[in-house]
Amino acid sequence: MDSNSFIDDLAARLNSLRSMATHANQIISYPRSSPDEARRMIPPAKESAVIFPLFLRNGEWQTAFMQRSDGQGVHSGQLSFPGGKLEVGETHRDAALRETHEEVGIEKHRWNIVGELSALYIPPSHFVVQPFIAIGPENPPFSLNADEAVALIECPLDELLQPRIIRRKGIFVAKYNRTFDSGYFDIQGQTLWGATAIMVQEFRSLFGFED
Repeated sequence: MDSNSFIDDLAARLNSLRSMATHANQIISYPRSSPDEARRMIPPAKESAVIFPLFLRNGEWQTAFMQRSDGQGVHSGQLSFPGGKLEVGETHRDAALRETHEEVGIEKHRWNIVGELSALYIPPSHFVVQPFIAIGPENPPFSLNADEAVALIECPLDELLQPRIIRRKGIFVAKYNRTFDSGYFDIQGQTLWGATAIMVQEFRSLFGFED
């Protein structure tokens, strides 16, 4: 499938996306309120957005994860997509593109947003996050912001779009002071879990992969 056909097919799949709950329950490791519930809490959840990046590297479709620096609070050391908190007056889309530029160095105009995944609530940091799937430039010249992350890990889509790649293990969640049996993905020896894993599983489910 050529790149234009892949993008058109992906956009069509995103347009028919159903509820996240039917796609990613097996990943969820601890109680998670809905975004609407989180926005009604006191105080309400803060708003954030991320880019789920897709790009061609030497003719092969890839995505990429940032490994967060230590000392960044509840998400220290975790794998995530680039993104962050909305500034005053920003839309989720604007924040996702701005933060991605700041974190991995690809200018806003070089991303083509083809659709959204389901928003979800992240209890440990009290954020609602809106993921956007975006196509980046071919062979992107990433420039990682060392203040935000220690590594950028590129991963071929073919590795994510395989059956039965969800693994399970106990993961300690400090907010609840307990260990939960959690679904996760092994990304080049790193554990991808939590909200980002839910996003990945929802993406996989667009192509029929439920486990």
